[in-house]
Amino acid sequence: MRLNKELALGVIIPLLIGIAIVGWLFLSHQPQEGFGIYLLDSNELVISDEDIVSYNITSHEIKLTAGGAEKIRALKVPVTGSPFVIKINGKAIYNGSFWVSFSSLSYSGIVIDILKIQDNSIKIEKGYPSPEFFKGTDPRNSPEIYDYFRKLVKLVE
Repeated sequence: MRLNKELALGVIIPLLIGIAIVGWLFLSHQPQEGFGIYLLDSNELVISDEDIVSYNITSHEIKLTAGGAEKIRALKVPVTGSPFVIKINGKAIYNGSFWVSFSSLSYSGIVIDILKIQDNSIKIEKGYPSPEFFKGTDPRNSPEIYDYFRKLVKLVE
């Protein structure tokens, strides 16, 4: 009887551990659905479409829920910025960097200044400290983003 218990434990415990690992791997590799702003280094989701009230097509302002605005405020962004990627359904649309307006460094890409949250809104801007520092093609006018938010009835024109 004792041998059967030891054998059962020797088989059942590793089996349960294996099932847990396979389940975790399966869940962690599910396709990412919806709109999201992710930290580039860790692929951590910062803002999802559930955090978004509206997206303004003209000003590139995103009106956030109170919880979404708190997620932005909670970010620890160094003066060198914190890179992000905007994705729709797991597909990268464009990259940028979270920034802080007390940084003395300029940046030639797309920025979201986390210290400029007003009325729970963030703005996706060209260059830092001003648009004159931006280089390249403006990726913010993505039809994929517009179509996505239009379908959600969250697009403001």
